Amino acid sequence: MKRVWRNGLPVVIVVLFLFVTFWAFAQEGKPAEGMYFRFVTHGGDDPFWAVVQKGAADAAKELGCKVDFDLCGGDLALQQKRFQEAVALKPDGIALVINDDTAWDKPVEEALAQGIPVIGINNDDSEGARGNKRLCYIGQSEKAAAYRLAVKLFEEAKAKGIDLSKAHVAMAAEVPGANYAKIRASGVLEAMKEYGITSYEIIDAGGLEMTTVESRETSYLLAHPETTFLIGLGGICTDRLTASLKAAGLEPGEIIAGGFDTTPDTLNGIREGYITATIDQQQYLQGYFGVYVLYLYNKYGFTPNIDTGGYLVDSPEKISLIEKLSPLHIR
Repeated sequence: MKRVWRNGLPVVIVVLFLFVTFWAFAQEGKPAEGMYFRFVTHGGDDPFWAVVQKGAADAAKELGCKVDFDLCGGDLALQQKRFQEAVALKPDGIALVINDDTAWDKPVEEALAQGIPVIGINNDDSEGARGNKRLCYIGQSEKAAAYRLAVKLFEEAKAKGIDLSKAHVAMAAEVPGANYAKIRASGVLEAMKEYGITSYEIIDAGGLEMTTVESRETSYLLAHPETTFLIGLGGICTDRLTASLKAAGLEPGEIIAGGFDTTPDTLNGIREGYITATIDQQQYLQGYFGVYVLYLYNKYGFTPNIDTGGYLVDSPEKISLIEKLSPLHIR
């Protein structure tokens, strides 16, 4: 019987070699098997945090580790409780939203002293590593992003011939005292100073429940017809801008609006002309890199700071890719 040769080896040997090789790879465990990470956040059950969770879940699947999420709905006391519970479980790492400049100093320091790695995601101490001992931060530069957004809105007003010395800026925040709101507001205020705008107010939008946010934004617009700019300092406030403007009887462009994140209703607002621009912080990466950084810290001691976004989305053309990925909870 004639033998068939491939590259000097009988076919049967080649097939056997490939089978053994693939079998060996199949038996190898994923690199982070047995590791457990916890995300302790101020977030809620909304489109923004669904994307963060998707990023973390994808990374966990690739690495073979387990990840749990705490969504505390803006309740700082509950978030602190969940952090204490997480520390008690002795996880291989915690990704923490640092949404207060003092509340997290001692808890993070104590966790690190117990050998539990803690990294910051999404929100950071306003002084960064000087203000909190977290190992690193994964998220956007909040002040720079807000400044970039405000400049875009103010330039549009200038192009329309609006007298900026008489302009009024309203900024809506789900949790006005949270770090994200304070730091983003400071970026807007910096831009206001450069453009000679002095009148502003921060609206307490009442938390993370969408109907409450929409109601408070609408009420403010009806009570303050002098409003020139309406800025959502958080993703839910921005998501509700278009609905609030419509409920107040306003047409596209009557008030120049913008904000943060790329929820479906925010993108629709850009398309309809109610929203001039929004900031894309690519929050999928905060979940994804959060898992990978904790894994790499456990393996190699790496602590990278990662800037995930802060990019302007200001035209229908720019939202096409985001809209394709939004139903998949990737953008």
